Amino acid sequence: MKYNAYLLVFCMLLLSSCFKDKGNYDYTDINDITIGDKGFAADTIYNVRANVDRLTITPELNFSLDPEEKGSYKYEWVAVGTQKYPGERFVLGNERNLDCIITLPAEAFTLYLKITDQNTNVVFSKSVELNVSTSYTKGWILACEDDAGNVRVDMLSISRDTLHLKNILTNSSNVPHKDINLIWVDNSPELYEEQVYVCTAHNTFRYGRDEFDQPTELTIFDPDQKGYRNNIVITDIQKLKDKRGMFLADGKAYVLSSSNEGEFGNPVSYYEEESGYKYFNIGDKIACNRSGEDISAAVIDQFILYNTDDKRFTYLRTLANSMKDMADSDSDNTFSWNTKKDFAPDGLDFVTTINSLFGSGQSATLLKNPIDGKLYLYTYTITRTGGSATKGGKYMVSGATNIDQSELFSLTNRQGYLIYAAGNTLYGYNFRNGSAAVELRSFPGEKITAIFNDIISDQKDQDFFYIATYKEGQENGGTLRKYQVIDSADKIEIIDQETWGDFSRIKNIAFKQF
Repeated sequence: MKYNAYLLVFCMLLLSSCFKDKGNYDYTDINDITIGDKGFAADTIYNVRANVDRLTITPELNFSLDPEEKGSYKYEWVAVGTQKYPGERFVLGNERNLDCIITLPAEAFTLYLKITDQNTNVVFSKSVELNVSTSYTKGWILACEDDAGNVRVDMLSISRDTLHLKNILTNSSNVPHKDINLIWVDNSPELYEEQVYVCTAHNTFRYGRDEFDQPTELTIFDPDQKGYRNNIVITDIQKLKDKRGMFLADGKAYVLSSSNEGEFGNPVSYYEEESGYKYFNIGDKIACNRSGEDISAAVIDQFILYNTDDKRFTYLRTLANSMKDMADSDSDNTFSWNTKKDFAPDGLDFVTTINSLFGSGQSATLLKNPIDGKLYLYTYTITRTGGSATKGGKYMVSGATNIDQSELFSLTNRQGYLIYAAGNTLYGYNFRNGSAAVELRSFPGEKITAIFNDIISDQKDQDFFYIATYKEGQENGGTLRKYQVIDSADKIEIIDQETWGDFSRIKNIAFKQF
């Protein structure tokens, strides 16, 4: 058996040697094209302004079989959108070197150089980051008005250099805006949420976010009138990351989401009862927690409001369509969410709510006793658990000079001081230890017209805030000032950072970053 097996193997080898090898083993070297790091280094990011900046890139190329570059090649410089226009291609040029004025929309792009050897159709490529902005891409939107109440919207653009852009609304419809309340920018990257809200004491319009054009008036469903109406007055809007938001209009709360296109349904400020919906009125500010906003999974999309009818705190949890009352725990006697329990029988009246990054994103609601006029601050931190907030404390406001004359408030982010303005004077107040308010700045001949605590921009961790002042009777007597807070447990100071002038009266400030 072993002999036969050896014989079989020998015959097979002999037979295979009789076949002629007809395979094609003629190889052609590939003209390998290498795109060097010049203009494409790993840490390179091009930041340009649309219709302003010229982008020039002269790449270092090496052709392994054609060092003099005499062959037939096809070049393509193409920018591919990553956020607002994901996957959309924009061809910038078809020459070896790129040299052009950038006319792309504001967007974060990946810029590719693609080289095709037309002899073999082999494609070689390399990419780099390209960020395109317009003068309107990033900065502070300032809602201003003149002495007659006519609205002018300006912008301090910080897309590259700091520019003061005046009267930026493209109001082709000649929509009159008077008596500004609020301006707000939806900074979500989704296209359908490109909106700038201009909210006055008479109506609310939305403008396109890129060019501040195409105004559309908002309408809401009014449960009292049992129908839709316009002429809505919005007093506050809060939205965290890409989650649904909330706005307050005419004493009611409405959900703000991507499905809203200028018309809003039933308000959410109601309780579900056996007999139907029980609507209630609310204070004109929203409490929210922005501490986890930089990480989408950490966003706390829950809102707390103050029911001014029943004098108690209420909340809207994630995806809910109606509100519920905040509930006290048996072991917690810091304060009651129902102020009628602490201040029987009438409870406390709403003054304002302030959000901050102090602690883990603490909010404070300022309330007033209608009987003796005393003010109280309730502090709390909203958590992810539905209907849950960590109570901070209830503080009687004493020693806060002229606080009863103030309508402008802020909280510092490191130590949680209350900052407020009365007339032409700015105060810092440590309500936690009850010490007297400290005068931070005074502006003789001017009046403080707005305060904005920066808890939303990329500088939000540095405890900056902005105040606006105005010299009465001067057409452009408005000034915007930027300060940084330096505070400790027993001391607060502010440091001057920047000053900008030539505004009309600034009433409200918003940050825009897309």
